[in-house]
Amino acid sequence: DESSPRAMRHAGRSARHDNELEPWDERRGDPDDSRSRKRSRESSKGKGRAGERSRTPPRKAAAKSGYSKPRDAGTKLVDPIMLTELPPGALTFEFQRPNGTGVVYHLNSLIDYFLATGDFTEPETRIEFSDADLKRIDEIAAASQLGKSSVLAAKLNPTRFNDAKLDRDAIVGLERCAGELVADMLKVIESNDPEEGQMRLIMYLFPLFSDLHRQLRTADAEYSSRCMDHFAAYVNGPPNRPTVDKFGFLPIVLSFFRQLREGESMDFGF
Repeated sequence: DESSPRAMRHAGRSARHDNELEPWDERRGDPDDSRSRKRSRESSKGKGRAGERSRTPPRKAAAKSGYSKPRDAGTKLVDPIMLTELPPGALTFEFQRPNGTGVVYHLNSLIDYFLATGDFTEPETRIEFSDADLKRIDEIAAASQLGKSSVLAAKLNPTRFNDAKLDRDAIVGLERCAGELVADMLKVIESNDPEEGQMRLIMYLFPLFSDLHRQLRTADAEYSSRCMDHFAAYVNGPPNRPTVDKFGFLPIVLSFFRQLREGESMDFGF
């Protein structure tokens, strides 16, 4: 019955509920519409920020590589090739990298590096010198009467460096093969099987490494000496974490390296 107290209370709650919903509908409309408007506002904000970024003035373009004035006595620079301090008044060339930074080279050592190696990339970053850079180097060298050959002409004649590149690749190949054997020696030093390690050193690693070292030393004695320094430092390990030598193999390996460097003959029983 609609006139009963229970029906009247139910009708009152429905009326209050309708009254509470009316302000929402009037002010905000459908909830789906409010979410759409929110997404639209966020999208417009993103466009605004993008528009602000697009109006930002571009960075200043990097300067071109070229002549660098002779340095005065108060400015100390180190030549990246020779790793020595540039003397006051030295003739230099400043190479501009794509990121805008510049590096100063001693002009004499830079030209000698190009002509000796046939590698026309920057020694530090391996960024290639453009033909325009090489032309400016030739112009500066000619104006200063250095008596150097043209680096641009050398680059345009790649056959000039074929033999040198072949020799360099062969030396690097020998060094890598020897380095793999040194890594195996370190595994033997840190292994837990002294009998197997001893046989591997005497029967395989030492004879093969000795032959590779002989070839490397014949090709380039100075480079071979530097490689041996590196190999010895590698098996010793860094100061904060030296190599763990459980069975006394480390002094044997280091003594073997020393004998090779001093040119002592060794008989491995073959």
